[in-house]
Amino acid sequence: MIELILFLMVVACIVAWWQLMHGRNIARTAANTVCANHGLQLLDDTVSLSSVTWNRKAKTAIVLVNYGFEFATNGAKRRTGIASLGFPYSLTVTLDLPEGRLIEEFGRNYKQAGD
Repeated sequence: MIELILFLMVVACIVAWWQLMHGRNIARTAANTVCANHGLQLLDDTVSLSSVTWNRKAKTAIVLVNYGFEFATNGAKRRTGIASLGFPYSLTVTLDLPEGRLIEEFGRNYKQAGD
């Protein structure tokens, strides 16, 4: 019985890791798209996992995964952005610009942004 529980825990960890890596690829593609659409440069072409939370404020509770990234407005000044994936159905990219926050929501179409 212990072996079964241990096996299930290992499988759950592998599935969670795979989901987070897939989410990172989706977030990187969406961040790159938003930056390109607004004439910004995604720095290092990478995003990193910032947090995993449980969003109870939504109509239906969802897991909210935030990926942070950096971009530049003119090539010199680094700014931060966050790509938030609400599993299973939403993607929001938030950029901190000098004139304020830019928020783009992909909604249920986030798979198109990542594929």
